[in-house]
Amino acid sequence: MTPKRAYAALCCLLSVTFAVPATTFAANPAGIAFNSSLTNVSLYGKPTGLLIAGRCNRDADVFATARANGAEVLAYLNAAERPDEPVCALDQGFYMNDYGAVPLWPYPTYGQRQQWGGNRMTDLRAGSPWILWVVEYVSNLMREGKVDGVFLDVVGARPWGAVAQWEGWSSSEKNAWTDGNVDLVRRLDEARRAINPKFIIMNNNVWDRGDNRGLPGEQYVDGVSIEHPKLGAQPWHKNYAQKVFSDLGHRRVLVIARSTADARLWSGVPGVSHVSDQIYYGNPTSPPVGFTPLSVP
Repeated sequence: MTPKRAYAALCCLLSVTFAVPATTFAANPAGIAFNSSLTNVSLYGKPTGLLIAGRCNRDADVFATARANGAEVLAYLNAAERPDEPVCALDQGFYMNDYGAVPLWPYPTYGQRQQWGGNRMTDLRAGSPWILWVVEYVSNLMREGKVDGVFLDVVGARPWGAVAQWEGWSSSEKNAWTDGNVDLVRRLDEARRAINPKFIIMNNNVWDRGDNRGLPGEQYVDGVSIEHPKLGAQPWHKNYAQKVFSDLGHRRVLVIARSTADARLWSGVPGVSHVSDQIYYGNPTSPPVGFTPLSVP
């Protein structure tokens, strides 16, 4: 099928599948709140609302209030990268209380790899001291009970940032990174089953890198976040949203759409549990869809 015909077919599918009233969207709203101002966070404080707190603000009272009112709050963590410069005390606590102490990715030379400017990729090889630190850190979050889960940025089958230059990695280096990411979520899943099976693990990436190497990671997470997919280009993301993830019964698949209109369309895609219409992640917008009981397994 040509791209033009595929686009037309998908648009036709969308026009049928998503012709539903605004009050009956299948998915619920999610808000990403990285700024200190916390504008609109309280709007998500309802049952089935989802909030992602930032590196430095998750202890703010507004998140505790939102949880008390029924929302789920996830803590943003980036286990795959370490900032080059200090961010805040809470962030530094995640990074071993000393950014300079965090073990870095050793290939092709130690500390060389980056995904974006201003950071270094961490040593996510299976069983590494850094992975063990992250698992213990998140295990403590499970015990504290101040958040409902974690939102693991970048973690998945492969990094996508242009600076990472993934296509130039050797096969052995690619496999080491993929296997390490699977090992991380496997250990996190093992910990949450022992400590708090209700704890949510979501990663902001996919587990398909074009082969089967990363797919085992899907069973250890409750779902993924898909950032700004194009609705009419190809159905790949739509199909991926329907994948089977953890068997713990709290599936969370978030689509961060390109507009409010797109968020409403994505909310009707099977498998999607939450949608956002945020282009920037400082503060949430007003919820793009209403709150409704989750209808996905």
